[in-house]
Amino acid sequence: MISPYHLQSRDVAAALTDFSVAFDSALALGEVEQWASSLGYVVSSNAIRTTFPIPVSAAGYRARRGDDVMRRLYERSLSMSPVEWQDGVEELARLVRAPDFMGWGSAPADMAFEALRFDNVLAADVLQRNPLLDFYREEFPGGSVASTIHLFAATHPFNVLDASVGTFANDWSAGDTVEGETVPAEVNRVLIKQLRQHFRSVNGPNGRPLGLRLAALMVTADHEEEARDLLERAGIAVAQTNVAGTQNVGGVVLENRYKGLRLIVADELTGSLPGGGTGDVDTIYGIASKAAGLTPPPIVLQDAGSEEIVYDESSEKYKNEGKIGVKRVLTRACAAALPHAIVRVNLSP
Repeated sequence: MISPYHLQSRDVAAALTDFSVAFDSALALGEVEQWASSLGYVVSSNAIRTTFPIPVSAAGYRARRGDDVMRRLYERSLSMSPVEWQDGVEELARLVRAPDFMGWGSAPADMAFEALRFDNVLAADVLQRNPLLDFYREEFPGGSVASTIHLFAATHPFNVLDASVGTFANDWSAGDTVEGETVPAEVNRVLIKQLRQHFRSVNGPNGRPLGLRLAALMVTADHEEEARDLLERAGIAVAQTNVAGTQNVGGVVLENRYKGLRLIVADELTGSLPGGGTGDVDTIYGIASKAAGLTPPPIVLQDAGSEEIVYDESSEKYKNEGKIGVKRVLTRACAAALPHAIVRVNLSP
């Protein structure tokens, strides 16, 4: 005899627990390249306002002659206040209780994915908005002088107190002349060579090179394939010209010395962004580091934690609307810091 199959109502509390478990499991997988953390410093703090020190002087040793000079950390500073960002889902409790309720589907994993990449989204917004730098704001007793130089600009001073030390540009466009060559309208050997030479030439306030080296190229999805063609192939075909240099007479395949340079394909660079930034498919970035891993950070991120808020059958939402739900709140901030270790390249001629 066939036994009857009895459908039983799902408990709302169990359904909400299932959502949280699925979210945490997806979060633990970490299947997102969190490039924002490699672009700057991440400060874990729930402070209402965080002040980050920016020294004007550069590290360097000098002969000790009885007049030891110590460098200050807070010669300049930037400040930021974290903002709460939320996402969540809700549903009628009677539907969740129904025996044919199939669960939350992809909602927990989707929310976890967005939580993992949200620092990237905030960092992309800062890069696209190109804000004025607090580094150039001058404080003095009784007032201050506002900054007039953006994160990406053509005239960044090596020393904010001494213009004679020189300047550098970290905002390039196709057709500009950089390091003696024209900036190309594509990702190629010339561009990588220009970025390498540029970062080596970036000086500190003391007029000596900071020791920066090109570490990564960050591109939009539109330029992913040409970047991979350059950075992941074993060899590169190079044309050979005649003595006069007027025509190609052959070609040779050389070992690809750019192979191994880190490539970041940042989907967050395009589309609308939470702070008002607008993505541009032809804007890419060169990113530098030092051998020791210490770099003047282009951005600073503040992570003030996250919170799960559950609306169960004891909540006002259920009592007033008959709905239950789950919400996640992220408290984050991101600010532009220093321009030395990043270059913006607009490939549109």
